[in-house]
Amino acid sequence: MARPLKSGADYFPLDTQMNDKMELIEAEFGLVGFAIVVKLWQKIYAGRGYYCEWNEEVALLFAKKNVVGCNVVSEIISASIRRGIFDSSMYDKYKILTSKGIQR
Repeated sequence: MARPLKSGADYFPLDTQMNDKMELIEAEFGLVGFAIVVKLWQKIYAGRGYYCEWNEEVALLFAKKNVVGCNVVSEIISASIRRGIFDSSMYDKYKILTSKGIQR
């Protein structure tokens, strides 16, 4: 029997030197901010590979799985969108988390 097709990626590149956008997230939220963004990237790349839907239920499950409060996750996502880590127009229009870098 043929192996089922897999969506998503098994890995994604993570730079050894973070850009200013990520440095600002870490400056504002500490290592929790850094970790949440990386966990979001894992969710994006492992799922569909280039975006993930984001709504209250997804946020609640994500926060529970990563042992942080929903408000903290929401603040980190807002700051990440504001700083261009995630695409604001795609989030506003489709309620998804993605970016040009992720799309590449």
